[in-house]
Amino acid sequence: MEHFKEISATKIFNGITEFDCQALMFCFNTKFKQFKKGDSIIKQGDTIEDVVLILKGSAIVENVDLLGNISVVMNLNVGDVYGAESAYVGDDTYKDSVIASERTLVLFMNKHRLITPCQNKCKRHEMVVKSLMQMIAERNVELMNKLTQMSKKTIRDKLLSYFYYESFKQKSKYFSIPFNKTELANYLAVDRSAMSTELKKMREDGIIDFDKNEYRLINSNKL
Repeated sequence: MEHFKEISATKIFNGITEFDCQALMFCFNTKFKQFKKGDSIIKQGDTIEDVVLILKGSAIVENVDLLGNISVVMNLNVGDVYGAESAYVGDDTYKDSVIASERTLVLFMNKHRLITPCQNKCKRHEMVVKSLMQMIAERNVELMNKLTQMSKKTIRDKLLSYFYYESFKQKSKYFSIPFNKTELANYLAVDRSAMSTELKKMREDGIIDFDKNEYRLINSNKL
């Protein structure tokens, strides 16, 4: 079947055979779509019809408030889903936009067919729903970590909280982040210019070093 290799490598379809996967694609009324960098995969305010699964590439989830301020909510990588939480709680419209960060292949799954058990109560559907519930729980942990980072009072503390988390997650003092400077500032809800100044000070203080989106924690004792 089309894109089975990419689909079977995702957590939500882990352990599903090609035969069962093909049946689920029909059951979920799926469709594939390619996006270029900067394309809108989902637009904030659109009616929720589908849950999306990233099969190739990556995307940024953004929110624009009534004053036009942009906040980066999260990054989506291969295997990540978006829209499942909203589908389960009964939201009518997407609260955020999803923008392709690079050339990205997306699988769209009808929300009603995905979250509603089949009449036959087939095991393959139950496996997918169980995996989806686990992914939603993991996403909530990520969002709680973000709230912790944003609760810090200074830009430096917000940056360090985020960097320590990424270093811990990637198990190295050398780590990459999925954001450019503007996206990182929007993610932490700080002024980009002030953040750039603070990053330079942190480098001068011997705390971190960085090149584009590659970072290294040097010496936290100098805080």
